[in-house]
Amino acid sequence: MRLLYVDSRPDLLQGLLDLGVGVNELKHRDGHYRVRGRRARALATAEGDHLAAMVDEMLTYHASVYLQLTARMRGAPPGDYLDEHATVIARSSRMLEPFLARFVDTVVRGRGPLRLLEIGCGSGVHVHHAADANADVTGVAIDIQPQVAERARQNLADWGLADRFTVVHGDIRRPPPEVAGSFDLVTMHQNVYYFQEDERVALFERIRAWLQPGGRYVLTSFMRGKTLASLDFDIALRCTAGCTGLPEVGALTAQLKQAGFAKIEPTRLMPLESLYGIIAS
Repeated sequence: MRLLYVDSRPDLLQGLLDLGVGVNELKHRDGHYRVRGRRARALATAEGDHLAAMVDEMLTYHASVYLQLTARMRGAPPGDYLDEHATVIARSSRMLEPFLARFVDTVVRGRGPLRLLEIGCGSGVHVHHAADANADVTGVAIDIQPQVAERARQNLADWGLADRFTVVHGDIRRPPPEVAGSFDLVTMHQNVYYFQEDERVALFERIRAWLQPGGRYVLTSFMRGKTLASLDFDIALRCTAGCTGLPEVGALTAQLKQAGFAKIEPTRLMPLESLYGIIAS
């Protein structure tokens, strides 16, 4: 790209471009700047939206967590980050899409007609994967954030799935009328930590009651671990109003058993990271 001074502070633009060259994401030659790094190329395309959202999330949500960490260690209340950053979080969560998509595929492929309830649907991408893997999957997707539910509704319409899935805004603790009847499959992806530990057994009991005989509850989540990603995420969650820290696999399994699930199968989904998928039936 050619350097064009379109701002009142061209020195800042020049500094930013020099920084891009310094980290090998831009190339400068004969007065022209070109994208050269893989990260910059990804950010420059629509397919890189999840990466752009992750950068946004780290610079806004996570940066605020660390800036306020000392005060919170002294007793300051958690931050109300979910309302402010809900859309960005839904977009950045697609970083894990390749791993979760494979897991969703194994859960629904070849199983015939299934009525699905997805709790905390985010962008709707996991509903999309389920629909792609099994043409006979239909159901309901719910999200507690109105702007996120609207985005999911629009996404599913754009993907040609509006006739197969209803997207509703609501809190699963107080289910709206659309969450009625029974389901063959209930899914929750990357959101169990939005429920306090002392309310999870009751939540799991309710989910179990919604399932048809032979139905399954599928949960995916980062678990408490020792990697940089999981440790950072755990701190961010502990500083966020309405959230808990990352769960432990053993504790979550025990809660599912207490709720009456007879067979519980945890599977690590991502090498070297504590990302798990759990099937309870």
